[in-house]
Amino acid sequence: MTMYSDDMQDETFEARVTKALERRVEVPVPADFAARVRASLPPVRKRRPSMALGRKTALVGLVVLSLSLFALAPHAAPTFGNMAFDLELLVIAELGGIAYWLMVRRES
Repeated sequence: MTMYSDDMQDETFEARVTKALERRVEVPVPADFAARVRASLPPVRKRRPSMALGRKTALVGLVVLSLSLFALAPHAAPTFGNMAFDLELLVIAELGGIAYWLMVRRES
């Protein structure tokens, strides 16, 4: 019992299939195709200028907060009733926020 018809077992059939698979199709591309695609694209947006001033201000803030942290350290007893300790925790949180803001890479 054969599963293929008689014409599929013929050697010329294999040759025809091979010839059909090996045939390359030429795709015509118009000469002005690239220019038309370029013209249809939206205009390139101008890149937003970097915020160098913001980064410099943040670095100055880090220095000032670090100095204030060292100034508060001798007066801070580790209790929440101590105002110096509360301010020290606040300064640490601010330092963490500024450091995160400086380290995260923002895509524009």
